[in-house]
Amino acid sequence: MRILVDDVDVVQSVHAQKRILLDTMILCYAHDRLSPYYAEASLIIKASMNGLIETYVSYQNLVEFYSIITGRRVKKPLTPGEAAELCGLYEKSVAIGKLLPNATTYVEAFESARDLSIVNGDVFDCVLAHTAKGNVDTIWTENTQHFKEYAFLSAENPLEWKWKETA
Repeated sequence: MRILVDDVDVVQSVHAQKRILLDTMILCYAHDRLSPYYAEASLIIKASMNGLIETYVSYQNLVEFYSIITGRRVKKPLTPGEAAELCGLYEKSVAIGKLLPNATTYVEAFESARDLSIVNGDVFDCVLAHTAKGNVDTIWTENTQHFKEYAFLSAENPLEWKWKETA
């Protein structure tokens, strides 16, 4: 099995040199067969689970994933049992690393939220960015604009790239 990104084997691509945090919607699209991004996201997860790229999720991502995939934001929500099983598989995966914030993470995130005048639910992306700080190089997200203020973290949208699996 080979996974290509923009016609380059992912293990030979620039992405193979990165430590990547997968944002919540990448997980959601990979498990929502009705999503227009299902094919791309599922190949990202497949490359991650097979160790072709070095990826991480935060526990915050898993909680957000459960919330979204069982709710109204997807056309065919999963049952709580199905969602919990998927979260458990991600949590137990040795191929995908896990990030967990500590007390300092929250102190820095709240200071950053104050300095950047962050309001409402955008504080969750702020906490996620600070959880990633020093642990990964980039976050793969559909919403790159949400992370532009954080100089310590680059943001890329892998759903804009051409993903393909070959034998």
